Amino acid sequence: MDAPEMVKVLEVKEETPSVSTIVLEKKVKAKYGQFFMLWIPDVGEKPYTFSRLDDNLEITVKRVGPFSEKMCSLKKGDLIGIRGPYGDGYFNLTGKDICIIAGGVGIAPLMPLIENQRESERERNFTVIFGANTKDELLFVDRIKKTDVELIITTDDGSAGEKCPCHEVLSRITKKRRFDQILCCGPEPMMKEILEIAIKEKIPCQLSLERYMKCGIGICGSCSLDPSGLLVCKDGPVFSAEKLINSEFGKYRRDASGSRAYLRYKAKCQNW
Repeated sequence: MDAPEMVKVLEVKEETPSVSTIVLEKKVKAKYGQFFMLWIPDVGEKPYTFSRLDDNLEITVKRVGPFSEKMCSLKKGDLIGIRGPYGDGYFNLTGKDICIIAGGVGIAPLMPLIENQRESERERNFTVIFGANTKDELLFVDRIKKTDVELIITTDDGSAGEKCPCHEVLSRITKKRRFDQILCCGPEPMMKEILEIAIKEKIPCQLSLERYMKCGIGICGSCSLDPSGLLVCKDGPVFSAEKLINSEFGKYRRDASGSRAYLRYKAKCQNW
């Protein structure tokens, strides 16, 4: 296992009351959807994807526990360990008409792809469906609006965009329009709904998963999926819908002890 490289924090940007972006003094090459392991001395190590790749690396973090709280409290000049990128499963674009669906902070790993949709010679049309609980939790909307994509916003409380979950918008659109591909990242209950629509409509779909990881390189097995044994860190974190349809996806995940933690669904499914 590679030792973490210590890099300097250049800036910490508060995106929402619960989300911050850490700008690191590091430029890297990575594929859309891959991740890095970040290490804070005396705190621990966690996997994170990136929200910007074309300049200094940016990692967008939601405060959910001690590690993410520490990440968001970093200051300019602090040092943090990083290793990667990891993951053999990443977003692969196919077709011309692409639907990108994100819930909450799940928009972060999709931002580099959205902002570089014209990087290849092939012309593609992107439709972005982005949902959050409330308008205060919507991330990167200004950045998305600067791109040449169609943006549909939804919120659970109706404070911005349509008052409905993302999957309801997708279900409605696919009755009139055929997408060549769906790319998705967000809370797992939401992604489960998207997966079922994609399977029903026979639309190729790729989804980015999050699981507890210790090593990030396929040694510890803590992020394996039941019953296939696929590893989120090595075989993912992006998987095709076909690989997930008969798995634990959308039902439970495992905690640090290996015990099953069953997912609790909220009515709107944009967070859990």
